[in-house]
Amino acid sequence: MTQRPRRSTSTIRSARFVALSLGFVLVLAGCGGGSVFDAATTTTAPSSTTLLEATSTAAVSPSSGVVLYDVSELVKEVRPGVVAVTETGVTYDMFRRRVETEGQGTGIVIDDQGHILTNYHVISGAESVSVYAEDGRERPARVIFGDPATDIALLEVEDTEGLVPLVFGDSDAMEVGDPVIAMGNALGLDATSPTVSVGIVSALGRSIETSQATLEDLIQTDAAINSGNSGGPLLNAAGEVVGINTAIASGAENIGFSIAVNSVKGEVSRALAGLGVPFVGVTTMANSPELAQRYRLAASEGLVVTSVLPTGPASEAGLQAGDIILAVDGTAVVAEEDLEAAVAAAGAGQTVTLTIVRGRQSGDVEVVVAER
Repeated sequence: MTQRPRRSTSTIRSARFVALSLGFVLVLAGCGGGSVFDAATTTTAPSSTTLLEATSTAAVSPSSGVVLYDVSELVKEVRPGVVAVTETGVTYDMFRRRVETEGQGTGIVIDDQGHILTNYHVISGAESVSVYAEDGRERPARVIFGDPATDIALLEVEDTEGLVPLVFGDSDAMEVGDPVIAMGNALGLDATSPTVSVGIVSALGRSIETSQATLEDLIQTDAAINSGNSGGPLLNAAGEVVGINTAIASGAENIGFSIAVNSVKGEVSRALAGLGVPFVGVTTMANSPELAQRYRLAASEGLVVTSVLPTGPASEAGLQAGDIILAVDGTAVVAEEDLEAAVAAAGAGQTVTLTIVRGRQSGDVEVVVAER
């Protein structure tokens, strides 16, 4: 299992997190009390029943007053859209001997063409990938898209018999306290029978900084999520996918994270259309008065360019490390997400105008967005 230390950029700055894909590399990794980060076309909804309406036998525990809801019918409807994902790869030990590895996660069937959504870290470095549904048949899968920046990947299988696509819900409509259901191949216990847990939305808009990227717009939930759940769905009360389970906080109780589905809908659509991710080829960090004073920058706003890809669009346009990006197409940028959103909105092949400061000079630079 890939283990990647991450820390929160929001309210859990001291927390560390555990990868949710279940991996075996000589020893079972990530299943104990680890302290690393884990690094979760539509049809009609499978059910319009809400969680609160999902049972006529809701019971109140006399000792605690907790209301228990029966979601068994909802789970039966969505189970054909949740699959186990198994990947095999190769690594080398300290004596440079070849060692075969195996990892397990979860996937979400998203259409009737055999496309399955999962986390990028579930299949990263895999030599072969297979998925298993309720029928237990092994379905070889092909990785058709993967983006470490957003931690999502798309698989494709030819055998679609028995696979029923789940519906994307509106994650922006979720509120703190809303009931949610997490499903997935927890601990790799049984690929044909996903584990189900129920909880609530604990927080919205969480961000977690990783060694590779910053995952944004995460839904925090107290629904039980464990190793092997990576790539599985977080469902709302109607059985619609509102999140992709991707992270848990080690050393904490009931703190899990799912990628809000609205934040990746566009990327999934572009990938299915055969398009890549729009990019300009820079890494940046938010500027601040403290940063400007420390490094004697001419501006304290915008984004400071920390590196430029040697063969990317930004390099061709003449951008350099140390440049400060103040605006994109006249709109001020104050966070890295602002630049990413502007580039994504423009799309590959389009030109964006960056207003920059270099030393004591300022001006506009035109950059043609490329496709990663």
